[in-house]
Amino acid sequence: MATTNGSLQIKDGKYYAVLSFRTNEVQSNGKPKYKTKWFCTGYTVKGNKKKAQKFLEDKRAEYDKKNLNYSDLLFTDYIEIWLENIKPELRPSTYRGYAGNIKNHIIPYFKGRRIKLQDLTPWELENFYNYLSTDNCKADGSEPLSATTIKHIHRTISKALNDGIRRGILYYNVASTAKTPKPEKHKGEFLNQEQVQELLKLFKGSTVEIPVVLCALFGFRRGEVLGLKWHSIDMVKRTITVSETLQQHIGGSITVPPKTESSYRALPMPEMVFNMLQAHKQEQAKMKALLKDEYINSDYVCTWKNGRVIEPNYLTRVFHKVISESDLPTIRLHDLRHSVASNLLNMGFTVVQVAEWLGHSSSTTTLNYYAHTDKTSKMSISKSLDNLFSV
Repeated sequence: MATTNGSLQIKDGKYYAVLSFRTNEVQSNGKPKYKTKWFCTGYTVKGNKKKAQKFLEDKRAEYDKKNLNYSDLLFTDYIEIWLENIKPELRPSTYRGYAGNIKNHIIPYFKGRRIKLQDLTPWELENFYNYLSTDNCKADGSEPLSATTIKHIHRTISKALNDGIRRGILYYNVASTAKTPKPEKHKGEFLNQEQVQELLKLFKGSTVEIPVVLCALFGFRRGEVLGLKWHSIDMVKRTITVSETLQQHIGGSITVPPKTESSYRALPMPEMVFNMLQAHKQEQAKMKALLKDEYINSDYVCTWKNGRVIEPNYLTRVFHKVISESDLPTIRLHDLRHSVASNLLNMGFTVVQVAEWLGHSSSTTTLNYYAHTDKTSKMSISKSLDNLFSV
């Protein structure tokens, strides 16, 4: 069985599609042997990357059809091949999610059952999802997976099978009719206005003070706040533009565009944020002059003293530690986003206004998550009804 991977390489000013596949042969050290094949796409480098990528995909699909016997391919082998092939197309965080689902849950369950890709049924998938809902699904005896987590695993499988249809390997996606546990509607925990003020005092002078303040006031997602760069902050017009998100990656962190168009947004800065960022920028310039060559030059706003960007997992860990040691409710970092939404709604702002502030794709998302916290409008209705029926 051959496993085909592909990449684009540049040679003599043209794109080449390079296929790399694992053979049945092994090396003296027991590791599998790999072979590569080069194909000239005929496209020059400038302005032709998408066409070259399409050529690569077609060539890879063509080679797979010739060299893989999909009638005998196990589902577990297929999904590992799929993950390896799709990696170049994914955001790092998306790849980590897929890889975790496959390694920790899909492979352990299906490996011993040796179900062929072509024999996979909705019934088999539903048995798998039911298993994940039980205490037996984790070797360490911890709690069963939540319905939401199982839903994510289901989406991984469905994506892999859909890609199999696209490449002509499958004719039907059995995951499309498999039932998954119904997730409970999430109601985010939140801090009221007084509690938010208390929270900001806890982080005064901390390395993560800037990102925590911005999350607490703007409702930024973790990747959005850490991905902020100075070129996205207009100190004249006093606006902050969200245009990139930071994602943790092997070997460091990288910035990528937001997932949705609505996530791109420009927000005006309150006076206290303007003053805080102005002082922070001056501090960064002072540290750069002090450390000289040891300072890490970057455009990031949220950094350590030496200019290195603060990584997402570090921010989460510090936030959890500080708040768990305080008298405040033990919320997650992301719950600051819920806090912003809840407090804005209770201050009388409309769902549409809050959706625009948070960067939701539609006000329906805001309504689904936060309508239960909109006490102001409900109080107004109650008072109006009181007046209507008073004698």
